Amino acid sequence: MRKFDKGELFCKKCGIHDTFFVGGGSHIADSCPQCGGSECIMYEHLSFLKKSKARDLFGVMWRKKFNLGPDAKI
Repeated sequence: MRKFDKGELFCKKCGIHDTFFVGGGSHIADSCPQCGGSECIMYEHLSFLKKSKARDLFGVMWRKKFNLGPDAKI
């Protein structure tokens, strides 16, 4: 399981890591692919349950992005 630095950013609503944010550019902020929001929260400010959800969601999305099997270590 991947360890997150306390300053890493996640979507405030969905818990998706900012690695997976889409869009953006020089005038528009990147946005969450699920809810379209751009508000972020640092990992250290997430509750215990939200941290757990964020870690699990990161693993699922990482495996999907790189076509890795369910047993692949991140």
